[in-house]
Amino acid sequence: MHQMIRKALLAVSITTISVMSAFPAFAQVAAGQPITVVETASEEPLKMENPTAGASGQSKMNPASGSDGYVNAGPGVEKKAPEPEPEPEQPREISLGTFKITGYCSCKLCSGGQNLTYSGTVPTPNHTISADLSRYPLGTKLKVNGIVYTVEDKGSSVNGNILDIFYSTHQEALDKGTYTAEVFLIQE
Repeated sequence: MHQMIRKALLAVSITTISVMSAFPAFAQVAAGQPITVVETASEEPLKMENPTAGASGQSKMNPASGSDGYVNAGPGVEKKAPEPEPEPEQPREISLGTFKITGYCSCKLCSGGQNLTYSGTVPTPNHTISADLSRYPLGTKLKVNGIVYTVEDKGSSVNGNILDIFYSTHQEALDKGTYTAEVFLIQE
């Protein structure tokens, strides 16, 4: 009879050890306490705490669970789509009104043969523009006919609402001629 009791106790011990190994939460909670078992897909061991109270006596819940303790995770659960990142803010365009537009190049007639702008940069077509620096300081972005220029130069006859656009050749500056156009300030 003792041998049968020993075998039964051994079987119960092995079963208890197996259950505690498979479900470590059972080993950490006193008898009679409710246990919530959650399956995870990770290979890391599951860390369970007493679901009713921590060391501070406050109720603890899994951050992924709702107020009822149910964890909304696992196969078949719809995943929330990540919120799209906000699009970068586009530069604002502010109309400055109508300007007289002229053209210049780096020849002796237009620039006295200077190969640098007032700001010290090499002038570039479709980029460099000359403006009244008291109104539009160096580095100001101005849009004329769909092209954004940077104020890098000044001119003796460029005052008020007059802009002088840099062109690669004297002939190109002459071909563009003098005209009026709406000018926009680009604010980034």
